[in-house]
Amino acid sequence: MRKIRLFMLLLLAGSLRSAAQVSTDPVFPTATELVTVYFDATQGNMALANVGGTVYLHTGVITTQSTSSSDWRHVPTTWGVADPVGAMTLVSPNLYQKTFTINTFYNISAGEVVLKMAFVFRNQDGSKVGRAADGSDIFYDVYPANSSLLTKLVLPTVDFLLATTGSQIAVQGAASQDADLLLLDNGIPVAAGTGQTLTYTLTAGMAGLHRVDFIATAGTEKDTSSFNYLVPSPIVSEELPAGTELGINYVDDQTVRLALYAPNKQVVHVPGDFNDWLPTADYQLKRTPDGKTWWIELTGLTPGQIYRFQYLVDGNLRIADPLSTLVLDPSNDPYISAITYPNLPEFPTGKTGSIVSVLQTAQPPFDWQATDYQRPRKTDLVIYELLVRDFVQTHDYQTILDSLDYLERLGVTAIELMPVNEFDGNVSWGYNPAYHKALDKYYGTAEALKMLIDACHERNMAVILDVVFNQASGSSPLAQLYWDALNNRPAIDNPWLNPIAKHDFNVFNDFNHESQATKVYVKNCLDYWLTEFKVDGFRFDLSKGFTQKNTLGSVSAWGQYDPSRVVILKDYADAVWATDATAYVILEHFADNNEEKILAEYGMMLWGNMRGAYKDVALGFASSPSLSGISYKQRGWAVPHLVGYFESHDEDRIAFECKAYGNNASSIYNVRYLPVYTRRIELLNNLFYPVPGPKMLWQFGELAYDFSIRRCQNGTLNDNCRLDLKPIRWDYYTDPYRRRLYDVTAALLHLRQAYDVFETTDFQLNIGSGNGRTIRLNSPDMNVHVVANIATSQQTVNANFQHSGTWYEYYTGTTKEVTTLNEAMLLAPGEYRLYTDQFAPLPAGLNTTPVVEIAGLLSGLEVYPNPASSLFFVDFALDQAAEVRLEVRDLTGKVVNLTAHKYLPAGNQHLEMATDGWQPGCYFLSVRDEHGARLVTRLVKL
Repeated sequence: MRKIRLFMLLLLAGSLRSAAQVSTDPVFPTATELVTVYFDATQGNMALANVGGTVYLHTGVITTQSTSSSDWRHVPTTWGVADPVGAMTLVSPNLYQKTFTINTFYNISAGEVVLKMAFVFRNQDGSKVGRAADGSDIFYDVYPANSSLLTKLVLPTVDFLLATTGSQIAVQGAASQDADLLLLDNGIPVAAGTGQTLTYTLTAGMAGLHRVDFIATAGTEKDTSSFNYLVPSPIVSEELPAGTELGINYVDDQTVRLALYAPNKQVVHVPGDFNDWLPTADYQLKRTPDGKTWWIELTGLTPGQIYRFQYLVDGNLRIADPLSTLVLDPSNDPYISAITYPNLPEFPTGKTGSIVSVLQTAQPPFDWQATDYQRPRKTDLVIYELLVRDFVQTHDYQTILDSLDYLERLGVTAIELMPVNEFDGNVSWGYNPAYHKALDKYYGTAEALKMLIDACHERNMAVILDVVFNQASGSSPLAQLYWDALNNRPAIDNPWLNPIAKHDFNVFNDFNHESQATKVYVKNCLDYWLTEFKVDGFRFDLSKGFTQKNTLGSVSAWGQYDPSRVVILKDYADAVWATDATAYVILEHFADNNEEKILAEYGMMLWGNMRGAYKDVALGFASSPSLSGISYKQRGWAVPHLVGYFESHDEDRIAFECKAYGNNASSIYNVRYLPVYTRRIELLNNLFYPVPGPKMLWQFGELAYDFSIRRCQNGTLNDNCRLDLKPIRWDYYTDPYRRRLYDVTAALLHLRQAYDVFETTDFQLNIGSGNGRTIRLNSPDMNVHVVANIATSQQTVNANFQHSGTWYEYYTGTTKEVTTLNEAMLLAPGEYRLYTDQFAPLPAGLNTTPVVEIAGLLSGLEVYPNPASSLFFVDFALDQAAEVRLEVRDLTGKVVNLTAHKYLPAGNQHLEMATDGWQPGCYFLSVRDEHGARLVTRLVKL
């Protein structure tokens, strides 16, 4: 057997050889023999050096049943306790050992083969953890029994290192049996011997790339292990050519200039497809005279050809360009279908094991069609917040195109896409950003996103990106370039990221927005999305975190007025407006009102979370929540820059709250029943959208989406399931109660768009207290008057019309002759009316008449878990006792399950349905009552 460890495979992955901290006796352990594992605490991240007390290994194995190279199996140790299974023995200062038989220790079953042992090490409580130098897990190969001749390099402890001419490199090679041993430097013999080990001190040669081979020969068998060292050429100091930005610069169809900001690094090379991934002298980057930026010009490229590349920094760190527009990820890309992302470039397997950048000259420009697009005014904005993953089953932009008619009919004037830049993993909300300028491939191609944006613009619908510049994940090159592995956090000299976050709401790595490096990075990304994709603006996630004021331990202090934060945000807004003068800048801020007022009056818009008060109205209890905060005037702002909402991705759905916790004291008006809580949400909309200023709704809120944010995929409720996939319920549109909510919402939104009175500054709100609430909008061309009863019982509400004469109720088309301005109107529970003093017709195709409620099914039909393998649960409710029939049909219409008419009492129903004999696939369940009421839903059998 001949085994050559091609240096590209491990070196370009940036991985350390396991022997950096872990060694074994024997050197080539098998799964069935006794092995002693040694841990050197002075190596790797050195977190346990001189720690004192017992050191514990935490370990598992990578086997033939692992789903990835990092999928630990059969973990026998317990974290954070004095675990005797993991306790190690101190054999000398900072050197620990543990002896066991691999198959027995890890309880390996027959037929499963152990490939590697996986380790991290800890003190007793786990507050200090020994890892590899880059903070990763440590792996050690396990070898087949009775294998052929094998070799292993014990020293050096890395597969690639940086050296200088004449420097000394300690080399130790081991063979699995007695053999003739030979050491070569670029093919030239430098040492030889016999036996099982060879030790030699190698003197580094001249500038260039050196491959060192350790070769063992025994009879006809031969095996080779290799490492590489690089002696850099002298650094060339030269200024960046004029006009060069950080990242990838396309000079012409055959030339690309790369620029990397990396102060205090020794040397940078660029291996890639253009040089067979070899970090040779010709691909060593120049450095600017200030020592901060590295750059190189790649010439002779083939126009239109895709090239993959990385930076090799100081000979040991391999990263993609932080400002890449497309990256390839070996861990996550394999799970992206060709339908979602056709012709995804292949990852350069065998050349590297970590994320790579992609460049391509002569890219054909996108053919934009919406050349006469007019961006909606801020006051016209009705923003539809959308998570691609949970909006369409295919989670791609192409399918969202098919929903634009639906959104246009609804009256949406802007779509806000939750983060679409490259984030860790595939299934995510996107608030774990790794590359802020690259498009995440799980949602589709750049061209597909441009097609979606263009199609939106053809409908005069804006597209806003949710961007996350408050933090970066650990896989971001910004983190990796300057990382403190000992403390597992950004290093103190990181130009972009704070070693310790400045506030309590940080999740990943906190940006330092006072750093010039961060400002350049953020502005580069913002300019790209505005110019390349023609997006209409940004919603900045957690903008209150854009501060260097340390408020850890005091959330209230974090929200207090912060003048430095105001300066930072104004600077970013100015950068956006320098590229596109009318682009939207929206902040998720929630800080002191004086600070928000300054930012609003500078031209930015701010999220206005009114969920608590509107939810309390919807639930229908006796409290009298104030809705006044939905008005920018109530906050003392001079401009209508408050983006009001009562649902967003962060909170539970109001329909769910109603269904689970609504006022059910009355059997006639039970807020927990679908026909009632859909009307309660209509009530909210009429006390929400007429108030002047931009508004936002969260996807499917127009259909009373009533699955909890805490709903797990198995149907249980758990706070840990907030980020889980949620059911995509387009079937709600066919439910009569939900469809009426959609139509009423659409009618209201189209009225809001059609008449300037909804942008008036002359309005009066009486929505602060009491069961009766009114909104008055005044303008020379039209007046609007909304009157509503938020109680769950009949109430008299004083209308207080602006003037006498004829008024038109918008939804019913009926007229009202007003003679008494402050007329006392008797309104049913939850009833609302919207009057205009000029006739405003309903848009065509909308039906705002009440659903005829006959005795029988009242609540929405719910089936869970869905999909399921063997058993479905079916929930619904009856307002009075009735006979009910359940029927399931497959896609061909064949009945696969039929429950004859069954007499059920009034109230909530819970039935079980076994799927014995069903084939895997999609089915339709209908529930009918004796009066003809019918509800239908889709279910999936696994």
